[in-house]
Amino acid sequence: MRPLRLKLTFTSISLICILCCSLVFALNPDEASVSLFWSSQTVYPGDMVSVRLTLKSNYAEQLKIYYIGLHFDWMDPDGFYGSDLSANPVIVPSFGTYIFDAIAIQIPLNVSAGSHSYFVGIDGTEGLSLSNFSWDSPALTIQIHGVTEKIYNGLVSQVESKLNEAIGANYKSAEAQSLLQQAQYEYNRAHSLANEERWNEALSRLYNATDLLEQADESEQVSEEQKAEQQSLLFYLAIIAIAVIVVASIIVVVLRKKRKQPDSVADQQVETIEEQS
Repeated sequence: MRPLRLKLTFTSISLICILCCSLVFALNPDEASVSLFWSSQTVYPGDMVSVRLTLKSNYAEQLKIYYIGLHFDWMDPDGFYGSDLSANPVIVPSFGTYIFDAIAIQIPLNVSAGSHSYFVGIDGTEGLSLSNFSWDSPALTIQIHGVTEKIYNGLVSQVESKLNEAIGANYKSAEAQSLLQQAQYEYNRAHSLANEERWNEALSRLYNATDLLEQADESEQVSEEQKAEQQSLLFYLAIIAIAVIVVASIIVVVLRKKRKQPDSVADQQVETIEEQS
């Protein structure tokens, strides 16, 4: 990011070169300012984000920008995320404003959570004399959020959705209702811990809520299956009872018929004797 500065470091500079304006000057802090617009307000280790820079010149002459970038405290001293504009320098008129193309920034995975400092660096030439200059913005800060917080934020909406589904299911099983109440408590506790930025504990509570919701759903399914089996058993028992009643009724009818048959035979014999006599 610092070709001008590095070039001046490693190149022998003669008095003639100095007179030819190869010196590097610095704009005064109040002669320029930058505004930054990040693609995301919440940044985690490993994220790829972008930032768009707006340069406001308070300088009486035009500025020609060759290099622009950002240096963060986790980088090597000469490290920058930025743009090489030397092939097509940007012209910023006196007291003018220019919005640069977005700069992509890869946040390293090993960056610690917390506040980190950075600054914007600009190299270019100023005025018609084309004097080289380098300008660094005042120190800025960026908040890097922890990986545990990222996992929590990705999981909390899923748990909330499952919790609402479980509540809407209107569980009938007493065990499932109890497990659902425990899951609600764990979810609410996770929210409280997250508000205190106790992310490890909050994430643990979310995992507990997830497990309890799964147990509640399984318990309700088992209860429904048991009810279905009981209903099936009662149905079959009813069929068997009806069958027994029908068979018993048939047997009673048959027995009654058999009891009436001897009387009929005796009557026939009496009638025959009377006829013969």
